[in-house]
Amino acid sequence: MTLRSKLPSNELLFILPILMLGATTALSAERVEVPDPSIMLALVPAAADAKAPPCIKPGTRLTFFGMSASIPGEYKQLVQDENGNWVDKNTGQRYGQQDIPSASGAGYSVVHIGHVGDKIVQLSTKLYTLDTTTNRYMFSVGGGLVAHAGCAADYWIHPDVLKQVQQVNSQGVKILRMPYTVKGKTYKAIRFQSENKSGYNAQVYDLDTGLLVYHGSRTQGAPVYTPPIGGSGTAGIGRGSTQLVSGWIEEVKEIDVPWKNAPVPEWVGSFNQLSYTGVQRTSMPMAGSMLDRPMMTTITPKTRGDKWVRFTTSGTIQSLYGMPPEQSQQDGACGNASIAGLWIPPRALANLSPQQVIERHDLTGTTIAVSNVGQGAVTISETGPLHRIDSSYNASTGMLSAATLTQQIGMATISHSIRLAGQD
Repeated sequence: MTLRSKLPSNELLFILPILMLGATTALSAERVEVPDPSIMLALVPAAADAKAPPCIKPGTRLTFFGMSASIPGEYKQLVQDENGNWVDKNTGQRYGQQDIPSASGAGYSVVHIGHVGDKIVQLSTKLYTLDTTTNRYMFSVGGGLVAHAGCAADYWIHPDVLKQVQQVNSQGVKILRMPYTVKGKTYKAIRFQSENKSGYNAQVYDLDTGLLVYHGSRTQGAPVYTPPIGGSGTAGIGRGSTQLVSGWIEEVKEIDVPWKNAPVPEWVGSFNQLSYTGVQRTSMPMAGSMLDRPMMTTITPKTRGDKWVRFTTSGTIQSLYGMPPEQSQQDGACGNASIAGLWIPPRALANLSPQQVIERHDLTGTTIAVSNVGQGAVTISETGPLHRIDSSYNASTGMLSAATLTQQIGMATISHSIRLAGQD
C-alpha cells in the first residue's frame, strides 16, 4: 500500500479508472493472464493458485490510513544551471544553488472489490488526502487493477498460504511471526521485511484473515552536491533526502451494492473504444474570474473477463497561448460490483430510488447516493467535504453517459465534466 500526495493535472482522467472499460471479444475471467501480478508473489508464489480470502467478496471495502514524508539531509544543493554562479573548473559546467524542500502528506486509501473469481479479483482504489488548512479529506486520485485472487497488490495474502511460509532471517530478508499491535488491537501476524543499503520495506499481515495490517518503508535518496562553504572553494557532498512511508488498516466493511448480482449488459462485450468530450472549468468567485479548457478522454481495452475489464484511459486538456496540450495516461479496471463504474445493469437502475444511499464512509466524510432519476437517466453522486463526483447512466442501456468531478482547492473551484461522444 502506498500513499500518493501529488495530484495529476487531469483529475477526471483518474476517476475514469473507476468508470471505464472496453473489450472486443468475451474471455473467461479465469483463463486470462493476470494483468497485475503482486510483487509479493516472489515471496509467496503459492498465492498465485489460491482463491481470495474468505473476507474478500464483491462489495467488500478496505480502508487504510497512510502517511508519507520527505526529510532533507541538506537544505541546499547545487544543480546544473547555465546561468549559475559556480563553475566546475574541470568541465566548465555551471551550477546554481537550489533549496531542498521537505514534504509530507496523509490520507485514506479506499479499496473496493468489484469482482471475485476463482483465480482473479478486480478492485478499484480511491485516495482521499488530508487538506491541512481545513482538516478535511478530499478525493485526489482513483485507479484500478486486476490481480491474483490469493494475493492482490500488497493488500492481502490468503491465510492458508501464510500458514505455510517459513521464517527467514538472512541476506537482507526477514520473515518473522510475531504479535503486532495496530491502534490498540493485537494481531497474530507475520512480517515480511527486505533491507538494503538504501533502507527497508516491510509488510505485516494478519494470519487469521490474510489482510495487510501495517506497511512501512524508509528510502535514503542519492547524495547531493552542496555549495562551497563561504561562497568559494570545493563543493561538498551532502546526504540526500529520506523518504518515509507508513500505513495501517482502519476498517473492513461489506457494502451491499444493489447491482452486484445483476447480469452484465450485453453491450459491454461489443465495443473497442469509448470517447468522451467535455471541459475543465476553473473559477475564482472572489476574483470574478473563470477559465474553460476543452478536454477529451478515450478508453481502450487491454483484456477482460466475464465480469471485469482492464483498460487504458488517455486524456487531453487543451492549453492556452499556443502551449502544448496536457496529456495523461493511466491503466485502470472495473468490475460488476464497482461503485460509480462504467455500467449499472438497467434492471438494477430501474429499482433505484431518489436519495437512496448506496454507501457512507465516516472516515472520509463521503456519501454515495442516487441524486436524480428521470428523463432517461439515473445519476449516482459521491459528495464529500471538498468534492463531488456525479456519474449519470442511460436508463435503457446502463452505460455511463456523463460524469463530473468538482473540487474545492483553496480559493478555486475546479470542475471536469465529460459526456459520451461516441463508441467504436
